[in-house]
Amino acid sequence: MKKLILPVLLLVGLSTYAQQPTPKEIVENYLNKIGGQEALKGIKDITMEFSGEVQGQSISNTTMKKLPNKFYSVVNIDGMGEVNKTVFDGQKGSVSAMGQEQKIEGEMANSLKAQSSIVGELEYLTDVEKMSFSGVEKINGADCNVIIVKNATGESKEFYEVASGLKVRQLVEGEVPGMGKTTITIDYSDYKDVGGGIKFPHLLKQDMGMIAFELKASSIKINQNLDDKIFEVK
Repeated sequence: MKKLILPVLLLVGLSTYAQQPTPKEIVENYLNKIGGQEALKGIKDITMEFSGEVQGQSISNTTMKKLPNKFYSVVNIDGMGEVNKTVFDGQKGSVSAMGQEQKIEGEMANSLKAQSSIVGELEYLTDVEKMSFSGVEKINGADCNVIIVKNATGESKEFYEVASGLKVRQLVEGEVPGMGKTTITIDYSDYKDVGGGIKFPHLLKQDMGMIAFELKASSIKINQNLDDKIFEVK
């Protein structure tokens, strides 16, 4: 009987290892759950409108993206008007906040280029070496596969629910006015069809440490043939 112990333990170890998904498999499963890679690659532009409250004040955000690498975002707060506007034409950009404007070019433009991805997870598959598996953690009581993704601005830690395959959380390093660099937690939920079986999250919860807020989508539209003039940097 003692001779059977090592082979049995070895088989158990191999079985456990075989069940561990690769980052590529986790991302591919997610993409399949939200519409499939071919359908997602067919998205040429997207317009998203979100609203919520921050410290008792109403906030709205309109974001537009268009291939290749075009990005537009404007944030309005009731009583303050437009507090942030970001425009990126694929090569250079500008950020306007609180009456001041900054031109973004060269290496600094990499972060805007990363934000301009309509479905960033598709790009993960072009260089799987930038992803690594980080184990299983619980989010709201549910097991999640965790991967680390290296990108132009550093790393992000992403959580994909085992049961649904959907991305439910992302941790990224970012700059917050008045706070400097901090870890931003973004929770994704309420995935809904936006056309052709493609699903996007309609509820975002962001926690920046001292500030936390929730944004709900009032509209997400794809392939509206957005005018390139929207993304012009003057």
